[in-house]
Amino acid sequence: MKKLRIIIPVYNDWIALGMLLRELDRSAAMLPFQIFVSIIDDGSTDELPPSCQDASDLEHLVGAEVVAVSVNVGHQRAIAIGLCVAAEDHDADAVLVMDADGEDPPHAIQALTHTIDRSTDFCFIAHSKKRVETISFKTFYMLYKWFFQFVTGQSISFGNFCVLSRSYVDRLVMVSDLWNNLPAAIMRSQLPITLVPVRRGRRYAGKSKMSFSSLIVHGFSSMSVYADTIFVRLLLLSIGLFVSCVILIFAGFSFRLFSPVHATLDWATTVAFSMIIILVQVLLTTISSILVLLNNRVQRLFIPLVDFHPYLASRRLIFGRTLDETP
Repeated sequence: MKKLRIIIPVYNDWIALGMLLRELDRSAAMLPFQIFVSIIDDGSTDELPPSCQDASDLEHLVGAEVVAVSVNVGHQRAIAIGLCVAAEDHDADAVLVMDADGEDPPHAIQALTHTIDRSTDFCFIAHSKKRVETISFKTFYMLYKWFFQFVTGQSISFGNFCVLSRSYVDRLVMVSDLWNNLPAAIMRSQLPITLVPVRRGRRYAGKSKMSFSSLIVHGFSSMSVYADTIFVRLLLLSIGLFVSCVILIFAGFSFRLFSPVHATLDWATTVAFSMIIILVQVLLTTISSILVLLNNRVQRLFIPLVDFHPYLASRRLIFGRTLDETP
């Protein structure tokens, strides 16, 4: 029987987690896997409640552990730490990433994993058919996807809910982009992706801990993975603006020289100086971007598998046993 490890990042969302564990246990009864849960505690300020440690009504999960992160590093980095822990343990055939709030429904795991037995290397990602969100969230999410495609040339249509083969996990944890954003890192790594239609669930309890500013940071973190692509697009835009400004300056002076009757006083000079100011700003922005990008290329990259250890505060088994202890 194959072994599946589930990575769940959590920040103070313990009530929802307790409900999720029981849903996972019911789903595990219908899945042909030995399932172990790694709960990544992302620097939570609330204590783990006894309800999450009470396994008296859990019959089908092999066990669960809490991996405590010393500080709040954010949702994406908590996922990266969980993947690094799974890669180091090397005891699972596949690793599944999901959120604790219930929006990644446990019953969808069967759809994500139903072809694992016929695959050696795989990356199955949930593609939400319908988001159960407010109109404002849907609007901002659509704007984010549009802007992401505009600046990177790539279309992003999935989140963190995915299942990866052990070999692909081993590859991802060596990619520095994973520290910023899992979906963008998967795309950047050019892993063969299979999208699986999944209807998102409703939140179990409480409210999201992610603020509006956190959502903005999350969006820019995903775009930062494509910094070199964005730079090339910025360079092309700068060249286009440079050529346009030169043409406008030439057109302005030509109009002033050959049709002075229709040109107001100092009109050509005003246009010329305006275009020169734009040119200087474009050139300074482009040069600054070049220097920042080239400087980053000579700096030591953050490799998640190598550099995640200082963030680990503790690991403890809260019930059951580990995958190593299962036959």
